[in-house]
Amino acid sequence: MKDHTEPRRGRFMRGLASRKVRAVLCLGIFAAPAAVGTMAYWTDEAIIESGEFTAGTLDLTVGDTVANSEFLQGQGGTFEYSELTIADLLPGESIARSFVVRNFGTTGFTFNGSVYTSNNNLVAPGSGMRVAIYAGGTPTDTGTAAAGNRTGTCGDGELLKDQAVSTATNTVKVAPTDIRLEPGETQIHCVRILLDPASPNTLQGKLTKLIVALDAKQVSAP
Repeated sequence: MKDHTEPRRGRFMRGLASRKVRAVLCLGIFAAPAAVGTMAYWTDEAIIESGEFTAGTLDLTVGDTVANSEFLQGQGGTFEYSELTIADLLPGESIARSFVVRNFGTTGFTFNGSVYTSNNNLVAPGSGMRVAIYAGGTPTDTGTAAAGNRTGTCGDGELLKDQAVSTATNTVKVAPTDIRLEPGETQIHCVRILLDPASPNTLQGKLTKLIVALDAKQVSAP
């Protein structure tokens, strides 16, 4: 009778083969964490960029008429008003001229001003040169130098200030309250310059210049 019992060596070899397979499978399990470490992670970003921020402008300009009131654009300056002049002025004579203030900027402002002279040549106690400033009004001049009766008036303007002027009146405000102008708006003023009828002989041949100093500030300023 043939013995079907498997030889001992065959059983040992098959067992060894099984252990090799198991060993390979175990190696595969141990290798799995290393593969996870190479994964890519996606990213993204976003940037918010605003529109432009532009600073406004506060710009007071002047001129002799509404159509011609854009002199001194930007900050500061002096408008040489050559038509605001009179020669050989006699006591009691006067001249009237208009000037215009414009808001040439992009924001509203309030403004005021003071009137003074370049020197004190036409200053005298209780007399001398006087200046009246009107809001609005149409300047009108009559009379002649030959007749010594030149007279300037400011029509129906609203009187803001009438005073003797000197170098010391540069802190006296023209208007009792500041005047407000929105962008593009204008304010017409009429100025009347008079040599007081009581001016003494000591003023003969003397000359001076008139200065109207205007200053503006933004509406929210104290």
